[in-house]
Amino acid sequence: MLMRAFWDDCGSGVTSDRARNVDLREAGKIWSDEVRGVQGNFFGLIDDLERTIQFLFEMGIPDGVDDARHLRIVLMEFPQPELNGSYGRRVAIGDVQQLIELAFASGADHRQFGELTFTAW
Repeated sequence: MLMRAFWDDCGSGVTSDRARNVDLREAGKIWSDEVRGVQGNFFGLIDDLERTIQFLFEMGIPDGVDDARHLRIVLMEFPQPELNGSYGRRVAIGDVQQLIELAFASGADHRQFGELTFTAW
């Protein structure tokens, strides 16, 4: 299965309107190698039904932290423009790879990702 990926790493990356086709392996590599743990950086996927899941660093990884996998500083978000808001929850950095795998298995359907909170824009 292919999805389209977009990301931003301190101003460098691919915009959502130019998202490129990726497989699961490449998506994981972009998340781990291209998107640094800096506040505002993000990685997103668009499925074949035009649904989006994105992972946004709400805070940067603090200096001196050797293993940041446990830090719950990533907002997993499912934008819902037709509802003027998004579903989401904060997740640990170490959980993102599994969540990317779930997105490839079931699409970016927010109903497949457990309890989420709706936030109006």
